[in-house]
Amino acid sequence: MREDTRRLRRMIRTGRARIRYATVSCRAGRWTITVTVEAADLHPARQHPPRPDTDSSGWVGVDRGLTALIVAADTTGRQVERVGDAPRPLRTALPRLRRLSRHVSRKQRGSRNRAEAVARLGRAHLRVANVRRHFLHEVANRLVKTHDRLVLEDLYTAGMLRNRRLAAAISDAGWADLARIIGYQQRWRGGQAISAPRWYPSTRMCSACRTVGPALPLSVRIFACDECGHTADRDVNAAINLAVWAEHHHAQTRDPEVRGPVTNASREDGPGQRPRAGETSPDDGGTPPPRTSVTAGTPEKGGVS
Repeated sequence: MREDTRRLRRMIRTGRARIRYATVSCRAGRWTITVTVEAADLHPARQHPPRPDTDSSGWVGVDRGLTALIVAADTTGRQVERVGDAPRPLRTALPRLRRLSRHVSRKQRGSRNRAEAVARLGRAHLRVANVRRHFLHEVANRLVKTHDRLVLEDLYTAGMLRNRRLAAAISDAGWADLARIIGYQQRWRGGQAISAPRWYPSTRMCSACRTVGPALPLSVRIFACDECGHTADRDVNAAINLAVWAEHHHAQTRDPEVRGPVTNASREDGPGQRPRAGETSPDDGGTPPPRTSVTAGTPEKGGVS
């Protein structure tokens, strides 16, 4: 095991966790055992304190970009987080990947030398994916531990990848993986993570007077409003607008069907499952709440670079 298993063994010994199954996989010559554990919720001291439904404050907007991976700001205009030193593992490893790809193309198909060259290329791609995933987990942990309400914009990543000048940089940033990690980690800690509409003009809107201006090219890093003269960093301005949207959205629209935080229910406890013989249906009284399923074990070795 690469990770310390004392915490897992302690939870199993005290009855707070139960191993459901283990998955053995091999990718690029690396064997990995992923242990899926059904565990109790995090300790209340490690969870965010619950907020009343009438409280619409505390939102932090997270703007993702290429110059800075994330820029987070609240509704008051205060920048709370900026991560601009992203490792960009694909760009760093690109010369090596090109050299290994040429070695593969020069080997005869079906030969042992070609198989070894393919294995070396696979290990190089695997390292790129692991470096990116490790950094994204660090960034997500930093945000989730310090803020209980986060809002990100719904980026159309597939459409952005059509730009051949930015496709490699966007793929190397891992925007979609970052949003996914933030989402489930916030659920673990009892926080909230929502997405702003895809066409919300967070970059073109002035955070001071709420005036929507023309589109800004990527070379313009300072936002300047033509109406009120307000100037701010482009990324900070977008993060503030996201936080303001989340505050207004939460205050104006409250779904009466929402009864609590979303949990990853077990398959047999999920919706649409028929009761087994001798079991009560969800319509009967006394149905216990769904259990939460989490995964613990060695770091994943897969991923697309």
